[in-house]
Parts: sequence; structure tokens; C-alpha cells
Amino acid sequence: MFNNIIKYRKIEDARVLIIPKSAISSNDMEKRIISMLSKELMSTSELARKLGMRRDIIAGYLEALKNQGKLRFSKVGKSYVYTVAGEWRK
Repeated sequence: MFNNIIKYRKIEDARVLIIPKSAISSNDMEKRIISMLSKELMSTSELARKLGMRRDIIAGYLEALKNQGKLRFSKVGKSYVYTVAGEWRK
């Protein structure tokens, strides 16, 4: 669960950013999200669970993709459900 947390290590009074080997680029993450959502409707929580990431991080990606016109969303109960916009569907 904590694999995606960025860690700092103190080395000789300097902070060095340690990026996990499992970190993937934003572009790759966007492709994974679009690929998953093109197959089925999912809420932010469902998508986060399937990707093994925190919900708030996935929510940021989803908001950015929505603002770019790649995703559409609707509110169902307390959840936001996302789908891939027509031209981005694979």
C-alpha cells in the first residue's frame, strides 16, 4: 500500500529525493487509466483499488483527464463514475 509514497533520506544534512523503482510516468498512468475506463465504468475508489494507488492521487489524474476532454463523469449517489470520452475510446 505504501509503495507509491515518495521518501526522503537525510544524507550529510541534505535532503535527497528517493523515487521508488515502481514509479511510472504521468503519461503511462494516463494511458493505464484510459485503457481501464474504456472497458468499464469505474468510480475513483474502484480505479484506485485496481491500480493499487491512493484515491486522492487517482482523483487528481481523473480531474486532469476530464479537463483535457479525455474523460466524462457523472455523479451516482456519493460516487463520481468516469467514462472515456468518445474520441479517446480505443
